[in-house]
Amino acid sequence: MLIEKENALSLDEATSSLGNELVKVLIKSVVHDSLKHAELIRALIIHLKGLSKPLTDEEYLSLEKVIDKHIKVEAEMVEVIKELLGDIEDKRISYVLRYILDDEVRHHALLKGMHKVVSKREVVTEFDWMDVAWKDVPFFY
Repeated sequence: MLIEKENALSLDEATSSLGNELVKVLIKSVVHDSLKHAELIRALIIHLKGLSKPLTDEEYLSLEKVIDKHIKVEAEMVEVIKELLGDIEDKRISYVLRYILDDEVRHHALLKGMHKVVSKREVVTEFDWMDVAWKDVPFFY
């Protein structure tokens, strides 16, 4: 976890002065993902140690509304990007758009899984959360 975070911060620092905005943002995307991975690992450790707190009723209600809204936005983004991909001939631009599309599709699937679990408002087991996190993964390492 610490290695991932340190590597991300080092990469961010080394590329912060780049003049090419697209290259800089693509590198920052990797930095962001690496920091996200470090946080996910930290959260998994907390979870595995049994230190996670259960959601309150208020948190369930709030999450359901927020997730529902974002599911709609993610679905719209998927459609917009697919339309753009049909109009773009430059393979470099298509590559970046496909990268974004892949993220949007994963986000949409994750949010739909979370919405299903949150809207149950029953006892959400550890299996439910792990199922949300892993059910759409096409393979395991």
